[in-house]
Amino acid sequence: MSETPRRKSRGAGRICRIILAVITTVLLVALFAALSVLRLAPQWTDATGVSASARGYDVSQRQVTAYCPARMALSDDASYGDSQYHVSQGNIASSARYAAFGSVYQSSVGALDGNGTQTLLKDVDSQDQTDVKVAAGDADHGARLVDTRLLQAQSGTGSAASIAAWATSGDLKGMSAASCVPTGLQQSFLLPDTSTGTTQQLVVANPSAKATSLRVDVWGSKQTGTMTLSTGRTLNVAAYGESTLDLAAGASDQDALFVTVSSQEAPIAAVVRIVHMDGLTSKGSDFAMPLNSSTKSTTLNGFNKGDSVTLLGFSEANAAVETSWVGGSEGGKPRTAQLTGGKVSAIDLGQAPKDASALRVTSDSALYVAAKVTDSGHDGIEDFGLVDSSPAVASSAIALPDKVGGDVIVGNPSDGMRKATLTAYDADGRQVSDNALKVGAHGVSRLSSKDFSDKAKLFVLSGNAGLQWGIRLSQDDVSNANLPSVAWLGPQPLEPRHAHVRAAVSQQIAH
Repeated sequence: MSETPRRKSRGAGRICRIILAVITTVLLVALFAALSVLRLAPQWTDATGVSASARGYDVSQRQVTAYCPARMALSDDASYGDSQYHVSQGNIASSARYAAFGSVYQSSVGALDGNGTQTLLKDVDSQDQTDVKVAAGDADHGARLVDTRLLQAQSGTGSAASIAAWATSGDLKGMSAASCVPTGLQQSFLLPDTSTGTTQQLVVANPSAKATSLRVDVWGSKQTGTMTLSTGRTLNVAAYGESTLDLAAGASDQDALFVTVSSQEAPIAAVVRIVHMDGLTSKGSDFAMPLNSSTKSTTLNGFNKGDSVTLLGFSEANAAVETSWVGGSEGGKPRTAQLTGGKVSAIDLGQAPKDASALRVTSDSALYVAAKVTDSGHDGIEDFGLVDSSPAVASSAIALPDKVGGDVIVGNPSDGMRKATLTAYDADGRQVSDNALKVGAHGVSRLSSKDFSDKAKLFVLSGNAGLQWGIRLSQDDVSNANLPSVAWLGPQPLEPRHAHVRAAVSQQIAH
């Protein structure tokens, strides 16, 4: 009689356990489903920030890309009306030189779009221990891209390249020059006036396989803050392509412009091609190059006696600026000016005095600075060049194109003597001269390229402790035609590009 209640009790317990198991399973499934779509409160989870095992790494760029623009050209060479009023590029000619220095695996130059043959830079004499690879050509057939792969990222290793163009007839009489531009996400320019007869063509190259959209910000001389351009402030550049924007048309009647070009999607390289005409009279042409960083003290090099000089300056804050010629009878007479923050200033400094090869500029606020240098000839013909502030890095180089000479000008913006070594190479990369330089405080040293050697075409300043330098160019055809000529090449750093990267384990990333 007692067995039946016990069997009923065990059966009821089994049923309860089954029901509890089912309920538990349903709850667990629901919980996992909720966790898959909901985020737990921070206090219920482990920290996902930088872990204690985070480490820092120094990385160096081993591949350097530089853009070399096509030679100077008119923005519109179409013919309208009577032939006597037609614009003409005249007998313009050009040359280009490319060089790679130091621990370089391979360097080549080719078309921007990648079509056509690639020219390898070659070490003509592999036994001379100079580690210089070279190539030469012209800039008549479009832009070129210099691609350099480094074995080691170290001082004294890198590339330098430049183009030059000149004419003795037509509307581009005189000379223009440009260094090849390394790519970056942002580049800035200081430009002269946008008066009637001036074209300022922003040329942007995209050497990557991805199209990019650019933002163009412009500051003028007539108001503070960025301007609203009539041509718009965005520019699209196709992969392996170029795009242009006429800045003078978009920001006319300004004494000077400060322009910043920014890319989000891909690194770009840019120059500004400037041509000035007064009716049928040529007033010069040149390339504006990307600026280096702003500074409170710098030296601009590249002046000849009688040059008309206009200082261009831009600062984000109000700035008190002082300028003085380096060398010459007026070297000790500084001039002062006040710059308004967020507004570009153009300061007429008159003519460069005798023997004054450089201009010292100091400010109480960091500013971007450049100079428009104008040379005048007969019948109202002029030529101009743009000189900007060069970086005072430990090692840098300039490649001088064929059929072009010039004066190497080295300035010292500091309060003490500075030393460096200036080495010259010929067109084949063979060393032809080695010179120890000493430049006194706020002083300048000027040497003709022929003082090193008649064959000197490549120049490297090494062991630099703060000197700034460049080459004021000359060309025999233009000089023999008694035409005005201004062109300047600044140095290109032979220094590694470093970045510090921190890496850490994250709990949010599945391994």
